[in-house]
Amino acid sequence: MTQQPFTLHIRMTKSCNADCTYCSSWMENTSSRMSPAAFKTSIDFILDQALPQLGAVPTFLSAQYIGGEILTVPFRELEECVGYLREACARRGIDMQDGAQSNLIGTPEKVSRLYDLFEGRVGTSVDDFSQARTVKGSADNYRLIWKEADHYLRKQRSTPGAVFVLDQSGLSAARQQTQVAAREGRMLTLRPLFQGGTPGQVLQGAEQTMKALVETFDDWFMRYPIIVEPFFHLTAARVASFAGGGRTLPGACAFQADCTQRSLSLEPNGDLHVCQEMADAGLSRVGNALAGEMDRGLVEALAARPGRLSADCQDCPFVKECQGGCMFESIQQGAGMYGRSVHCASWKALFKRIDAGIQAHGLEEVKSWLHRIETRHHNHKLDGLFKASLASA
Repeated sequence: MTQQPFTLHIRMTKSCNADCTYCSSWMENTSSRMSPAAFKTSIDFILDQALPQLGAVPTFLSAQYIGGEILTVPFRELEECVGYLREACARRGIDMQDGAQSNLIGTPEKVSRLYDLFEGRVGTSVDDFSQARTVKGSADNYRLIWKEADHYLRKQRSTPGAVFVLDQSGLSAARQQTQVAAREGRMLTLRPLFQGGTPGQVLQGAEQTMKALVETFDDWFMRYPIIVEPFFHLTAARVASFAGGGRTLPGACAFQADCTQRSLSLEPNGDLHVCQEMADAGLSRVGNALAGEMDRGLVEALAARPGRLSADCQDCPFVKECQGGCMFESIQQGAGMYGRSVHCASWKALFKRIDAGIQAHGLEEVKSWLHRIETRHHNHKLDGLFKASLASA
């Protein structure tokens, strides 16, 4: 079996201290969270039984703690769980790295403690232009708390990367938010809105999404000194293809066909889904770690996707980089597990711009620019860890 990296998303709780309108993770039971004992049982099942049934033999595990809001989990419980997974991987000879996603709605002390636990691998979300993110219904309260925590991290540690959701207001503000991120030196991920568990979400059309992504890409390409996803990954993948040889980059979420061998998401009640978006939407539950069960039939059906992509995908000049797009989006949008997301048009438009950019600037110049902004991002994190070490001395 081919060895490969694997991503494990871990949702310790669905409780949150904010109430954003575009949240995909609806709080069905805000009081429930996974206990350390349940966490340990779940991790042992995943590493020893679930991964082999998925056909995954990882030598490197990326563990991402998500929410709900991770700051609502008592820190000692979180620390115990994080330590257990690190030790469990070490015992099995699996290299690993972990991180967390937080809304930063907490005191500077809390967020710095989270930062230090994960050695700077903490992401957040940003939205400077709408009223979507609120605490007890107040966008002003959210911004006040968030900015205090973010400012503290930027001054005392490093600037956390962030997700910007492309809901209706997000589409119109994508260029502005990316400009702000460039000024702040913040890695940014642009994420099209999807229908999760929260009722009343209004999905945006493919044309509007493509327009926002293309215009923002044109601003970013060969100009901004920050990583912006999915632009960076798609450009790097295309550069690798132009450089010759086989596929040299690992797949990224939304751009991998073999999801069952690359990712898994653990819910507070032990439910397992192939990815966190599937979990949010309640789609394709493949098992439960606490019950010690896996749905082998569903796993086999999902795993068949690489060989059953549509003819349009297989004939596409960008299929090596795109890998058929996001399986979750295809299922949710009604095209089935082997179909295409409506965002296919956006990815094709971006690839065409990438190709034109490589032709205009030259392959080596584009490669050098990607390397510079990646190195800058890495050095920024090292500087943050150095500041953290000084603070704890």
